[in-house]
Amino acid sequence: MLRSDEYAAIKADYDRISTHHFPKSYVPPPGMSFAKSDAMFPPAELRAVLGSEFEAQCRVLCFRPFPDWNQVQASFEGIREHL
Repeated sequence: MLRSDEYAAIKADYDRISTHHFPKSYVPPPGMSFAKSDAMFPPAELRAVLGSEFEAQCRVLCFRPFPDWNQVQASFEGIREHL
């Protein structure tokens, strides 16, 4: 999907909506690539906080088994070059 026209349309829509609703603060990612996004590839300190919150929410919202945070991050790393 990451190489599809649909993904290109999703990124364009994200850019359009963000520009419209957050004109003073929105900064698009360089080249509209999310490969360097702190949200998906957080620095170590943020990664620890996000991981803890992710797993706490999964315990409440998800059936078991669910992936742990390190598995999620590994999955993102696997597709990083396509983002």
